[in-house]
Amino acid sequence: MAATIVAVAACSPAQGPPDPEARTWIRNMWTGPAVLPQAEARPHPEGSLAVGAPRIMNRREARLGLTNPLEATAAVTAEGEALYATYCALCHGDAGTGDGDLASYYRRMPDLTAPHVLAYPDGFLYAIIREGGRNMPRLGDALSARERWALVHYLGTLAPPDAATEADSR
Repeated sequence: MAATIVAVAACSPAQGPPDPEARTWIRNMWTGPAVLPQAEARPHPEGSLAVGAPRIMNRREARLGLTNPLEATAAVTAEGEALYATYCALCHGDAGTGDGDLASYYRRMPDLTAPHVLAYPDGFLYAIIREGGRNMPRLGDALSARERWALVHYLGTLAPPDAATEADSR
């Protein structure tokens, strides 16, 4: 009987947690800032440095500071083509001309075969893929660095429609 009284007393709801601050983090999950996926990018705190990884460059720095570490082999280009078909063709179209199935829902869909786009440095294309654009979602979380570089190689193989017509007529 004494053991039963001790067991019931130990389980009584009158006792709170041993540390009153033990569950304060639960409240903060409800009152913290809500950020929807792909709604806003949170900048790194001022003066913070990447630990165990290279610092992420912004587009301006990446334009000339990043070079593609992968060789443009047939296997890498084929991997980039498969990634393009999965992540990019829905908006940019199969040929990259901006006529994908979702293009009509946006004011302007970039033509990836335009001469000025084909002249973009690899690092700049990589940064756009990683960070996204005005309506383009960021793919930095969906693709590994190697996959992003393979995609950059494939984008370099896209040709303007008039160049493709000339090549077909030969």
